[in-house]
Amino acid sequence: MQHDSRNISMLMDFYEMTMAHGYFTQHENTDRVAFDVFFRRNPDKGGFAIFGGLEQIVEYILNLHFDESDIDFLRNQGIFSEEFLNYLKDFSFTGDVYAFPEGS
Repeated sequence: MQHDSRNISMLMDFYEMTMAHGYFTQHENTDRVAFDVFFRRNPDKGGFAIFGGLEQIVEYILNLHFDESDIDFLRNQGIFSEEFLNYLKDFSFTGDVYAFPEGS
């Protein structure tokens, strides 16, 4: 797979960022939390789905970072604490990924 050098960290559902902030402020960054990658319904009213894209998901997670323009954008929303924004500046994924096998 060819590496994508663009920073796509902010291409997410904004709800995920507000939830991360909530976990950070309520649990003082000490608890483990889980987030999911999913879709709500099969396209074209299909009756089944085949899982694909694990490599791209893992690459996104491992390259997840927030540059100064990301931090400035988040700060300008007026809902995130400075402590959380400082945490994001040095964020690096250290968790585990559980997934279905490709093609299942």
